[in-house]
Amino acid sequence: MNGDEHRRDLKVVLEGQYKLAYELLEDAVSTGLTPIVIGPPGVGKSLLVRKFAIDTDRPFYEVFFDELLRPAYLIGSFDPAIVLQKGYCQEAFESGHLLQAMEEGGIFLAQELNRAGEFCQNSLLEPLEERSYYVPKIGRLRADEKFAFIATANPAELAGTHQFSEALRDRLRVWIPLIYPDRETELKIIRVNCEPATIAEDLLDKIYDIVKAAREEQDLEMAVSIRAGISIARLAAYHLSQHGELDGKDLINYARSVLLGTSKGRGWISLEKTIDDVIRGALKTHV
Repeated sequence: MNGDEHRRDLKVVLEGQYKLAYELLEDAVSTGLTPIVIGPPGVGKSLLVRKFAIDTDRPFYEVFFDELLRPAYLIGSFDPAIVLQKGYCQEAFESGHLLQAMEEGGIFLAQELNRAGEFCQNSLLEPLEERSYYVPKIGRLRADEKFAFIATANPAELAGTHQFSEALRDRLRVWIPLIYPDRETELKIIRVNCEPATIAEDLLDKIYDIVKAAREEQDLEMAVSIRAGISIARLAAYHLSQHGELDGKDLINYARSVLLGTSKGRGWISLEKTIDDVIRGALKTHV
């Protein structure tokens, strides 16, 4: 994704671990080092990088890595039609997202880099080390001085992740860990992402307790992200704006619907029953 799409009004809470991570991201890029933000899904890794791109006013390119991604998507390829007419020339070469970011002095965000296969990992070594890339028939393309490569990665224990090669790992110089935030920070994130609606503190506490209980439930395989709390809160806020009140049954229905989409049960367990037990158990603390 290029440029302007990321320049929407991001709702970011730069407190606690997020403030420290942002400052470390700034320092790493300013000193020419390659940072990688590590953390579970939905903890705010991408949001932090997008804010940095906006604050530094740079073009922004984002690619999600997986085993099917090929180096040509990153580096580029020759247009056969132009090659037939004019031969292998600069005009015939279409730069991939990584080379575009290098040429424009933009930020390239490598999403979930530890899902990349061996060939994709190897294609990154030269741009990260030399800040350039040699294209056959054209020559060496060098990065603008403002170019920055930033990666994110999920925890290694998640399905579908690969180990980094030693060569790539050696080029990822600054590791920035993120975990799920403390209660106060997560509640602020939920509030900010529900504006301009206002939600009573006791309702926010219930929503947070539901999400936290689901996150800690051992029978649920996927950790429940901050986005789940935001989604439940938005549904609750809309219901309140339409009906003026929200009873326990409505909250349970909203929470169940959101958690069914963000959770995965372990083995043979009933996902719906587990989620219902989690929700009712969390709400008992407010009775």
